[in-house]
Amino acid sequence: MDQSLDTQLVHSIFRFKRLVSSGLGMDAAENKSAINMTELMLMNGIVNNTADSENNVGPSDIRSYLSISKGAVSQMLGSLEKKGFINREIDRNNRRNLIVTLTSEGRRILKRQYNEFSGKLEKIIGRLGEDDVTQMIRIVNRMITITNELAVESEHEQAG
Repeated sequence: MDQSLDTQLVHSIFRFKRLVSSGLGMDAAENKSAINMTELMLMNGIVNNTADSENNVGPSDIRSYLSISKGAVSQMLGSLEKKGFINREIDRNNRRNLIVTLTSEGRRILKRQYNEFSGKLEKIIGRLGEDDVTQMIRIVNRMITITNELAVESEHEQAG
């Protein structure tokens, strides 16, 4: 069965999304104490946060970095706090800011899973080769740029 190019593209995007969501095959569902890919990236982003630092990564930074909604950040922080991997506290110097730090258990699980993830990623890059990885990064970034441009164009058309 021949599929049109647009159908193949959409199918590939969904398969890629599933691959990334599973942490490149390291699905957290099999281990209740494990974290998913997005949680791993969030925890890695706050690894250097401390209660007395003025350069902490906050929820809005996380949202921007991971390209997720404010609600998704809140939900993830709640899940990680429930698992005992993070602490949330109000900044004593600025009560509008939330300080998110890793617990010792959070640091342990981050180290273990990040090392596993990095090892897997290294193998994938090794098999794909640097040229293919560079091409993929370029194409994904170009697709994001085009999609954003189309969204802006659509907004202008609807407004005008």
